[in-house]
Amino acid sequence: MTDEEYRAFLDTLVRRHVRPRLPRLRRRFHHDMMKEWHYHLDQAERSVRVFRFIEQNCDDGDVYETITAARVARAVSETKYSLDFSNQTVEESGFLDAFERHAGDILDGLRPDHLPDVDKEVIRETGSPDADAELAELVYCARGYRVRADCMSQEVSVRQQLRNIAEQVGRIDKEFEEFKNSRKNQEGDGKPPKKSRRWFKGLGQIGQGAALSIANVALAVGVIQFPVSPETQTWGALASVATGIGTIFTGVGELRNE
Repeated sequence: MTDEEYRAFLDTLVRRHVRPRLPRLRRRFHHDMMKEWHYHLDQAERSVRVFRFIEQNCDDGDVYETITAARVARAVSETKYSLDFSNQTVEESGFLDAFERHAGDILDGLRPDHLPDVDKEVIRETGSPDADAELAELVYCARGYRVRADCMSQEVSVRQQLRNIAEQVGRIDKEFEEFKNSRKNQEGDGKPPKKSRRWFKGLGQIGQGAALSIANVALAVGVIQFPVSPETQTWGALASVATGIGTIFTGVGELRNE
């Protein structure tokens, strides 16, 4: 389809799956509860900055010589809670339904210029020195997930895959929590879990995907005020959520050494 047809296609998906749910979502997150969106977005961005630092500055054997294990454990926890919130909001807003039913067509036509400018701000907040280049890379990786999405969706839905990833990150969080408790109580050897730089990169990508999804659902709901056209606020948000979900799946592939 042409680019004009693609944008019209995304707009149709938003009108069908997302717009009917937004009023209810706005009622749920009103007044002070709006702060919850910003809190979880900040969580995701903070965690990505930590994992980016590890990836860029540490070797596999000296992570905890460069950054404290307690800070790494906190970043893992921040990733867990931001991913949980991302999964909840993309499902309640209807974005997940739109993506799950049309993942192949959405990913096939996806381009960096389809993403709202707010995404560049999110990527900058995660510590990227070149938001344009990094967003282009994320879109490329998300599009690369297209074939895998078709194969896996025949056996496990996108919704269930996201739940499985959340459970996996939850187990990682528990592992680091047990380490913190053992050190606090002076039990066990008190050594933090050994992980490779690639593993930390994967967690950072999961946090990055969660941040993109949270920011763009918030944009559609009206929680985040950012100067974009009404059209971009709708179909552009869907393009970004698709990129976010693809980035989450790319990250879990790194965790599993895929």
